[in-house]
Amino acid sequence: MSERLFLILCTVIGLFGAACSNSSETTAETTPAEVDSSHADTVTLSDESLKNVTIETAPVTRGNLPMTLRSPGRISVNVNRTAKVTSTFEGRISVLNHDVGAIVQRGDVMGLIDSPELLNKPLELKAPISGQVIERHGTVGEAVDKTTELFTISDLKSVWCIAEIKEKDVAAVRTGQRASIHVIAYPHRTFTGRVVLSGQEVEARTRTLEARIEMDNGDGALKPGMFADVELVTNVLDDVLIIPDEAMQTLEDQQIVFVAANHNEFTKRVVSVGREHGGLAEILDGLQAGERVVTKGSFILKSELLKSELGEE
Repeated sequence: MSERLFLILCTVIGLFGAACSNSSETTAETTPAEVDSSHADTVTLSDESLKNVTIETAPVTRGNLPMTLRSPGRISVNVNRTAKVTSTFEGRISVLNHDVGAIVQRGDVMGLIDSPELLNKPLELKAPISGQVIERHGTVGEAVDKTTELFTISDLKSVWCIAEIKEKDVAAVRTGQRASIHVIAYPHRTFTGRVVLSGQEVEARTRTLEARIEMDNGDGALKPGMFADVELVTNVLDDVLIIPDEAMQTLEDQQIVFVAANHNEFTKRVVSVGREHGGLAEILDGLQAGERVVTKGSFILKSELLKSELGEE
């Protein structure tokens, strides 16, 4: 082999080796930049980030989830504890002893009626029950007959809530169901009762059926005529996985939560959700009891996850 040919071969071999070396370097540089699929669904917050956001978690638990039916209602007197005071003779009112709001005891004299039939001896009108005067009719000197109602007395320690049930929900209402009642006057208080009677006729105009709920009112907080929001417990799901519904976020067409791996790592988990009620959600798949899901701050984690998917810093 001539010296010239040898030099040419060495040059070619050198160029080929350099090309191979550059190809290897390019491969080595691109490989570390690939995303590790095992960490694609994990959001890691730095200690500095944790100082600027609020992250709260709650455990996944097993428990009972009540299912309810909501309807409007109104507070009413308990008619079974209400009585009228009327005159049994014709005559004229001479005395009325009590006004609306007065508390009376059974046997108290409510008023006097002068009647010719009693030879000018006043007729005493007595309270038939103990309770509160909720209605008063008539004035002194007014003529009355045997049908005139002068007072209505009701024992307001027990009241009714009349719930208006939509026609489509009538089959879900039955005697004995537990009910929770809220009124505007006490927004942070929940009153309870039970259905004691379900109506037998759907009102033609509103297409609703009235359900009567009996409630304790020992402190007198509930007043007849108040509007109410009623929740009837129609069913109870026993021993199901439950999480706070604020833990759930929607990502595309999926429901997701973030499971806390440690104090600063949170993993996205796709879940299958069943029934929801009262701020709680039934989890059919995707979580296990004892895991902790992010409640407050879950939207921030979702935003961070989306940013990482878009390649933002």
